[in-house]
Amino acid sequence: MEKQHQKIVKTIIKNLDWDSISRIHDSFKYGVGQSNQVLPGMKRKDFSQGITKKDIQDELTVVLQYVIDNDFQTYIYGPWIISWYNQEWGEKIVQETKSNGEEDIQIEIEVDQDSKLEVAYAPQRICVTMDTEIFSDSTGSVSESTTLQKMLDKAISQEKYEIAQKIQEILKLTEIDS
Repeated sequence: MEKQHQKIVKTIIKNLDWDSISRIHDSFKYGVGQSNQVLPGMKRKDFSQGITKKDIQDELTVVLQYVIDNDFQTYIYGPWIISWYNQEWGEKIVQETKSNGEEDIQIEIEVDQDSKLEVAYAPQRICVTMDTEIFSDSTGSVSESTTLQKMLDKAISQEKYEIAQKIQEILKLTEIDS
């Protein structure tokens, strides 16, 4: 790991609230290095063996070194969520335009950002994904009849004919009101 990256890691380790992290770690009875991934240099230790702040700090240090050495943009290890932006990646925005149909002019803009490392300690989290397909009418608001039609199609495809019949009746009523 480069010297500037080591400095970033040391700063992160130094500035986290280790008393709070240790208390939360203890309340969830987490061990160290107990994720389903095996990282080089990671020492596993059960909660029953007695976890200290130093053990948790060492775990995070190994994870951060792994993320930086492998240039992962985001990485989750146990309760740690890490985001990494390496200055060496450097973003370039390239825009091409033609002048008089003969020559290509290439404009290159380089965005220079400093390396950035973000660490979140989230011992408990949940992620829910759902189909959020929305149909809109010409005014941009969700159309009730379009939504009902989609529900009807879904009920028929799933062979739920009783529900499909009820939705059809509601559709007929909404068409009369319109």
